[in-house]
Amino acid sequence: MNTARSSARGSTGSTRAARLLGAFLVLVCMVTGLSGVSGVSPAVASPTDAAFNSSTGALNVDYAKYLSKHDIVYNRPTTEPKHGLTVGNGRTGAMAWQNNGLNMQVSGVDTSQQTAFGAGLLNLSTTPAMDSGYSTFQQRLNLYDGTLTTTYDNNRTVTVMGKPNSEVMGIHVEDSRSGVSAINLDLSLWDVSGLGNSGDVPNIETWRTVSTYADSTGAGLSRGQADPQNFGYTLGATVEGAAYTARVVDGRKVRLSITPDSSYTIWFTASTRLNAPGHDSVAEAKRALAAVKATGYAATNTAYLNWWHAFWQKSFVQYSNGSREADYMENVYYLSTYMIAAAGYGNYPAHFINGVFRATGDATKWSNSYWYWNQRDIYNSFLASNHTDLMAGFNKLYSRNFDALKAYTRTRYNVDGIWVPETMGWDGNARGTVNSDYTNNIWSTGTEAAYNMYLQYTYTNDTNYLRNTAYPFMREVAKFYQAKLSFNSSTGKYYVATSHAHETYWNVPNAITDLAAVRTLFPLAIKAGNQLGLDAGLRPQWQNILDNLIAYPSDTNANTYLPHTPPIAQTRNNENVAAELIWPYDLTGIGYPDQQKAINTWNVRPFPYGNVWANDAIQAARLGLGNQTLQGLKTMLQKYQNYPNGMTSNTNGVFEYLGVHLAATNESLLQSYNDKIRVFPAVPTDSTFVGKFSLLAKGGFMVSSEREAGEVKYVGIKSQFGNAARVVNPWGTQEVRVRRTSDNAIVTTTGSAEITFNTGANEVYVVERTAKPLSSYTQTQLTGTANQGMKSLAGTSSTLGSNATADPMVNNTALTYDNNWHLTTSRGYGDFNDDTHHSNTVDAVASYTFNGTGIQYLSERNGDMGTVDVYLDNVFQATVNLKADGARQVQQVVWEKQGLTRGSHTIRIVNRGTSVGMVDALRVTP
Repeated sequence: MNTARSSARGSTGSTRAARLLGAFLVLVCMVTGLSGVSGVSPAVASPTDAAFNSSTGALNVDYAKYLSKHDIVYNRPTTEPKHGLTVGNGRTGAMAWQNNGLNMQVSGVDTSQQTAFGAGLLNLSTTPAMDSGYSTFQQRLNLYDGTLTTTYDNNRTVTVMGKPNSEVMGIHVEDSRSGVSAINLDLSLWDVSGLGNSGDVPNIETWRTVSTYADSTGAGLSRGQADPQNFGYTLGATVEGAAYTARVVDGRKVRLSITPDSSYTIWFTASTRLNAPGHDSVAEAKRALAAVKATGYAATNTAYLNWWHAFWQKSFVQYSNGSREADYMENVYYLSTYMIAAAGYGNYPAHFINGVFRATGDATKWSNSYWYWNQRDIYNSFLASNHTDLMAGFNKLYSRNFDALKAYTRTRYNVDGIWVPETMGWDGNARGTVNSDYTNNIWSTGTEAAYNMYLQYTYTNDTNYLRNTAYPFMREVAKFYQAKLSFNSSTGKYYVATSHAHETYWNVPNAITDLAAVRTLFPLAIKAGNQLGLDAGLRPQWQNILDNLIAYPSDTNANTYLPHTPPIAQTRNNENVAAELIWPYDLTGIGYPDQQKAINTWNVRPFPYGNVWANDAIQAARLGLGNQTLQGLKTMLQKYQNYPNGMTSNTNGVFEYLGVHLAATNESLLQSYNDKIRVFPAVPTDSTFVGKFSLLAKGGFMVSSEREAGEVKYVGIKSQFGNAARVVNPWGTQEVRVRRTSDNAIVTTTGSAEITFNTGANEVYVVERTAKPLSSYTQTQLTGTANQGMKSLAGTSSTLGSNATADPMVNNTALTYDNNWHLTTSRGYGDFNDDTHHSNTVDAVASYTFNGTGIQYLSERNGDMGTVDVYLDNVFQATVNLKADGARQVQQVVWEKQGLTRGSHTIRIVNRGTSVGMVDALRVTP
């Protein structure tokens, strides 16, 4: 997570007329195919409807139709691998693009340590080509089904799906064209001879060694077969529904030659040694492929669809408004959930930068371990979205290494307890931490890991998990802090003599992260120990430390928290350390005595939205800052969501900003971190905002609510375990009643600001205004219309999907750069999307391949800038001088070429000197 190593990263109405208008607008969107695009008005909301189902205790949603409006749709083929759409089944995934047929890079969660290495490439090609001789094209990532379907006219359909939660996926082809003479399926690997050891593997040579097989069962290739830690895999394939022959093409490619047929299924697998009997991935690949082939496409596809359908029905979120900015946020919410879940069910968690989706071979960054700071972004939202199994997979990475961590803590610190390295390998090793000045003295990671285990308990009510897993880890981390804290006998206070305030301030006194870690963990360890009847001798010691722990460092003049005791040390990384109190440590927020101080701290944080893992928007939600939360979500997407598949060009991370998006959205709709259920605590003040949700609260409460035209309609609660519920009155002190829906009995009536009541397991309750109960609303079902085109986030270059005709403006983030270019964002000068790439390195290269008849190159001009050479299709065109006296000039067309032959062309921009060379954007002429 050490990004500082590269320093330049820099009313609605209820009348019949209003309803007719809404229906008309929906019709317009359907006809024009512009549903969800910025500038298109949404259907008018109806504050007289309610979608709560009193029987199920959740919102009444047609998930298939509702999620279809968030499908990612390409209406023209993409030949850029990094823009490829994503498809996965929980453990294996692929990015897909078009180039001589269907191309995919396949990855599996457990194929290599920290998923450092990709599994290989797959190419399906036909003669004549699948992607030739067609009039209409559409590729759709169907979120509800978890499938990727490509349609050419009405005679070719290619659907990528899989066997649920397995290492096997499939490609089902329906091709009714006559005259297809050949079909080839190639599995291949890029050149691995120079592979670097980004995965911290003990034997890099086995990862450079490729073996192959081709026989009657299919064909495959393998790597890592001698890995002493039992990683390694086999990428194999077979065919159902058509005859085929298999052969080895060369040392890095195998081929299935398929007899042409109008319908067939290709099954492929990234079978891992780690999960294979006897660690034999070749045998496992053949077994898994034979098994799925015997089951057949129809039955496997049904099981796959059912698996994803059940996944989505665990929760629901609507986050929309009249400008449709919020609708774009909602689309990213569901896409992010899909992409993380598609890699979330492996034996090990999805790595924050690797996951199962990439199209860059083995090229990766920070793969030597899991950074907790980054991983927490990906996973921490899934408790509220009722996917506790995903959080459990993340927590297991740490709990399974209990013994290794405890042993290493004794070796390194001579302490009987657990210290968790911030950058930890799959087996609990600390090499990535102790060998880095950024991380070698961070203590607080252990508390974060222990706290997330405790949170898993609070959402699942699994007392066995608390007793056997969470509490033992909490106890050992508490013991570590108990041993490492210093004591000032003069003041009677415990303090931290020296540690890292995470990666940003090194070897400082009283790091606020450590003080927060103690104040978070010790009360919970005391509570859990008392509940379980364990460690009666430790609990008074922990309480004594809590009672006498030094206060947080503060600036009394500014009424803000500080990252450590002053003077403030040199900044080493761009983290907002003092704001960690707000999230993830959950020690302040709405209604806390220091809420204003926390807001002040957040307002003056030194690195707002400073990188792809920035959690500012989550903290804004915790502080009740609804407008800032929405703007924060938009800012993060503007800066980092720069590929139309929802992904980023930022090499410091891939999935973190997607996870932050999930957590911030959840926290804006529902908060329960302090054991109080609070609905819509941080939504925008926009009167057109519509929020609806079914999310999980601490204590095992499934909470549903709806807010339209500024009005909260009700709070529905399904109690899974029969715990007592505590709800913040969303109507202030208006009189409310709690009604049990099974018999309509009134449990309590009150005008208090908080309502506390006992519940029964699996009973459903409604908190409603006495003057306007739920029964005053008409019942409705939430539904939607399938998306058919590209969506844009107004005021940014962020898009999802593509239209048949390319957007002429290409932001600088879409270009390909060598390592000598730097992205700067939030420039404030008027650049396109408010960002640029620049370089001070001679011969630094930027390039972009486009389809069109012309191209314009846009840049700033300024006094500190130099010259660049422009090449088109490898032919020198001009030397462009970017220097200009006087005021800075922005969005300048500094070079252009028109009248090109329609087709694919490549522009290349080469910096000529040590002065600044820059790219702002390109404008393509179709």
